[in-house]
Amino acid sequence: MNKNLSTLKAQIYNDLFSDIISGKYKINTILTEKFLMEKYNVSRAPIREALTQLTATAILSSIPRQGYKIVEPSPKQMRDIVKFRTALEPAFLEMYYSCIADKSIGELKQICYLYDKSPATDFMTRWQYNCEFHLKLFSNYNNNYSYSLLNDALSIQTMFFVQTKHYASNSLHLAVLDYIEKKEINIAINILKADIGDFLLNTTAPSE
Repeated sequence: MNKNLSTLKAQIYNDLFSDIISGKYKINTILTEKFLMEKYNVSRAPIREALTQLTATAILSSIPRQGYKIVEPSPKQMRDIVKFRTALEPAFLEMYYSCIADKSIGELKQICYLYDKSPATDFMTRWQYNCEFHLKLFSNYNNNYSYSLLNDALSIQTMFFVQTKHYASNSLHLAVLDYIEKKEINIAINILKADIGDFLLNTTAPSE
């Protein structure tokens, strides 16, 4: 794929993903290549590439001779993702905590600060800061493949999150950082596991 096509595909993917998670398209809506080609005024190739990527991450499902349906994440899928993240993130923290530089710790604390400064009713912004925290922490391990898997998992959780207005907690993030700084990694790992598992609790965002 040439650079221009790759860049165009990424732009369409980002725009389409944003439209889906923001609720612009309802669950079970079927998107067609023709509709998206007209919407973005581009050829079929970058549209198909973006749709293929969204299908690979289970955000869309390909329906033969119809198009691509926006998938509703199931509670089981959410449980499976939480189990996956609970296995992935703490294991990498245990192996590579020594790679986390002071500068990165400072950037992670800034994410926590921005979370706390955002309105309690702005559940989407708070969820985005939650995702940013986990991805930023994981980026220290310099494993692009696993980082991509985590990013995909968080994308699917975002779909569920938007539908349920699930409340993303920030309360354990600073504690994780505190124990990393103290080199008490076993405690940091257990707190990180609790933070990831918190997604399964039946908590919802405060009402407007």
